[in-house]
Amino acid sequence: MASSMKRMERTWYLASFFGALAVLATPRAAHAHCPLCTAGAVAIGLGAYQLGVSTLSVGIALGAASLALGLWMAKLVRVQYFRGQRPVIAFMVFATTVLPVAPFLPGARGLYLAGIGQYGTTLVVPLVFIGAAVGGLLVLAAPYASRGLTRMRGGAHIPFQGVLAVVVLLAAALALVEVTT
Repeated sequence: MASSMKRMERTWYLASFFGALAVLATPRAAHAHCPLCTAGAVAIGLGAYQLGVSTLSVGIALGAASLALGLWMAKLVRVQYFRGQRPVIAFMVFATTVLPVAPFLPGARGLYLAGIGQYGTTLVVPLVFIGAAVGGLLVLAAPYASRGLTRMRGGAHIPFQGVLAVVVLLAAALALVEVTT
């Protein structure tokens, strides 16, 4: 009698464990972001920094990749629950990728705000945030650059022109940062 109770109890625990595992392993329609992606971004950023790449360049690459990921993930949610949902999702993915990285990468700049307080206020902004903002803006500017290139070529497209626009903008920004800093 006691052994059948133990066996039943063990079966219940195993069923609960595998049931919970199945629930956790089942893909959902869209996740906002995952900690593993953030850990990977931190590892890549630290690796690049250790290889001699500036923190600002790491921020540019991280910001571009995280905003591109955010824009892609925003399209996965098919139902619109509120107006402006896609930009909010894209920004949340961007923020949840960039914010956790900042404590691990050194470097900051002072930003003086003259209108706040009697003598003004200086905010310390990590270089990763500045680079991420630049990288995100470059990703947002790429479709306009691609459209301008199409206009310059009289309506003709280059194969993979959208990807090429992003890559050229990012490469130019990264080269500029690495040469000047």
